[in-house]
Amino acid sequence: KMSTLKVNTILSETPTVNFTDGLNVSGIVTATSFGPINVGTGVTISSNGNIGISGICTAGGGIHVGAAATVSGLSRRKTHGAITLTNQSEVDWTGFGTLRRFDIMCNAVSVSGASDWGVQLSSGGSMKTSGYNAGAGYIRSSSNVTSSTTSGFFTNGLGDAAYSCNGRFQFFRVGHQTGQKWWCMADISEYQTEDHWFVIFGYVTMSGAIDVIRMKPESGTFDSGEFRLITYTD
Repeated sequence: KMSTLKVNTILSETPTVNFTDGLNVSGIVTATSFGPINVGTGVTISSNGNIGISGICTAGGGIHVGAAATVSGLSRRKTHGAITLTNQSEVDWTGFGTLRRFDIMCNAVSVSGASDWGVQLSSGGSMKTSGYNAGAGYIRSSSNVTSSTTSGFFTNGLGDAAYSCNGRFQFFRVGHQTGQKWWCMADISEYQTEDHWFVIFGYVTMSGAIDVIRMKPESGTFDSGEFRLITYTD
């Protein structure tokens, strides 16, 4: 994949390009009087001042860019817009491409009735509603409670309309010989039960790449709070 490094402001008349300690651009590469320059295998400087790096590039000291330079095409993390909860029976995210991991941030999440809530995943346009190998529960000073679930990564012990929850779901693609195996770990706290640590853990094997990420209560609706999705493709 070709990444582009573009210098916008002239810092000095004499550019310095040093490959001894990585790629160090300390001046400016102007482009008014010369054509493309090949600097070793996979590195080119185009006539408009772009430095392109393709293939496998090794740089002992990293890539050093002057203050006037910009780097594009390197981001692998995307923060999606917050979704405000106002009586939705489910919240879906789509169009995020092929993922390696993702997080779901939960801010002051509440449901309309006595219902636990959580995550289901879809592959190939079909929402998976069974076959999850997961557990959920809570840890507190007086006791620890857990139970298994096969319909999704759902909470256990948060089924109260008065509860308001904060936390994070983390998903990691750990691989599988015939599909995509996803590991989930969630940590949640609740305002009225401050000595409780609510947890979700487990995995599910999907038939292919995830195409829908869904948050939903087991019954009722989300009536307040917000969700935010963060995706990673590295």
